[in-house]
Amino acid sequence: MLEMTEDELQEKLVRVLETQNALIVIDDIWRERDWDRIKHVFLPRKGWKVILTSRNEGVALHADPKCVTFKLDYLTCEDSWNLFKRIAFPMKDTTEYKVDEEMEEMGKKMIEHCGGLPLALKVLGGLLAAQYTLREWKRFSDRNISSVFHVLCLSFDELPIYLKHCFLYLAHFPEDYAINVEKLSYYWAVEGISRPRYYDGANIRDVADGYIEELVKRNMVISERDVMTSRFETCQLHDTMREVCLYKAKEENFLQVVQGTSTANSYSPCKSRRLAVHWPDKTFNVEEVANASLITLLFIMSEEWKATSLFLGRHKLIRVLDLSSVKFERGKLPSSIGNLIHLRYLSLYEAHVTHLPYSMRNLKQLLYLNLYVHTTGETYMPNFLKEMRELTYLYLPREIHKKVKIELGNLVNLETLKNFSTEHGSVSDLQGMTRLRALSIYIREGFVLDCVHLRQLKLEIYMPRLPDKKHFPSHLTTISLIACRLTEDPMLILEKLVHLKEVYLGARSFSGRRMVCSRGGFPQLHKLKLWRLDELEEWIVEEDSMPLLHILSIRATIHYFFRGSEY
Repeated sequence: MLEMTEDELQEKLVRVLETQNALIVIDDIWRERDWDRIKHVFLPRKGWKVILTSRNEGVALHADPKCVTFKLDYLTCEDSWNLFKRIAFPMKDTTEYKVDEEMEEMGKKMIEHCGGLPLALKVLGGLLAAQYTLREWKRFSDRNISSVFHVLCLSFDELPIYLKHCFLYLAHFPEDYAINVEKLSYYWAVEGISRPRYYDGANIRDVADGYIEELVKRNMVISERDVMTSRFETCQLHDTMREVCLYKAKEENFLQVVQGTSTANSYSPCKSRRLAVHWPDKTFNVEEVANASLITLLFIMSEEWKATSLFLGRHKLIRVLDLSSVKFERGKLPSSIGNLIHLRYLSLYEAHVTHLPYSMRNLKQLLYLNLYVHTTGETYMPNFLKEMRELTYLYLPREIHKKVKIELGNLVNLETLKNFSTEHGSVSDLQGMTRLRALSIYIREGFVLDCVHLRQLKLEIYMPRLPDKKHFPSHLTTISLIACRLTEDPMLILEKLVHLKEVYLGARSFSGRRMVCSRGGFPQLHKLKLWRLDELEEWIVEEDSMPLLHILSIRATIHYFFRGSEY
């Protein structure tokens, strides 16, 4: 749904309202004109209801003067104190513990400025939770805190420098945008954010998870660790905290955000060295906004915009370039991309590209390269990857031209390799990749995979049976099998991989009729997907198999299901 245009979404909504009763929830509308853009969708007939949320009561009354309004009450003084106390004293949440009287007096005085708003109370509590002495509390109490906004700004002012930099970077993204933490980790890494010594030795993703956790504890960022991966997969900003983020980013000239649907002439040239462009349309001219000293340029939701070779040639200092979904003339990425020798992050994810230039061999500083382009055919790319020895993340195109051969043996720093195929490269190139943690691979013939540190593995290979348990990486947590055409039950091997948390059996992965999950198997499995196993007829799950399973997704017709189990 996020990928739909406004017209497509409205058309779909009309079809729903014409054919069935519906409850429509429209969240967080700020302006009357936003309602006016969609109101014609709601046909004058019974069968539908609308719940509309807004900070502005006038928006609701504009939509329907006879509407029933519900106003959320702010927290009472007592509830405010209880919430604040729970956050500010997390390790002392017992009935026996008594807060220091002077701290309580100062705390109750400070929370008056939170106006009963839970977010402000949580942020202030998180801020003071790290301050252990009466003297430190007094320092905060003496600050000129006069409003909710000042409370939230104070939480930013008290961040260590490295977290300030991390937090400001979140201003690049639109409101309510689910920020991909894996991508964010590379944005931060490329920025060269100085990090505390206790992060020494950690990889890029681990460091980012640490930063996110610190911001979550301060209630400045919304995120939760994924139950399968134990990582923060996405994060978001509360609307009010995003206002603080944008305010501070502007105050410090950290970045500029441009709405590409507006005329570029309405903006003065960007004075910042970072630029984020949201929803650029066909008429948007980035040259009227960007400056030659940019180091970061992100295009977000850019399906309509077409890039030019001139735009790539001007910004020679750039280090982060995200061209996801951008279109290029005749599907050719301009050779001027090779002039951006300082690039450390380049994403062409779903960009409309069929030809990659040989000049990309000059991009030797890249840490992150995503070549998973949007094309209905093959992608032509010269053998330039062998020059990129710094790469830690590489996502190859869906389908590479059959004559293309690539060499990856020099890429010993890779931690993630996606869409690798032995049709275009040698599996022996993987042997030196001792840091490799995630691999998706398409293999024409049998193989021996010696990547002991792998955590995630995706296999597309014809093989009648799985190798023995000893041939799999010992700490594997995620495995996906596609088009393997296994004739022997894969569960006999997979259930013995004791660290597995996620298993996906995709189309044509298993051609047998019977599958069994034995007692005691899959002791840590959280997620299981069985999709398009057209020949599977019987699946037996014995008691005490998969005791931690949280998510089960099935797209197959199975005649016997969970026999011998009390699921």
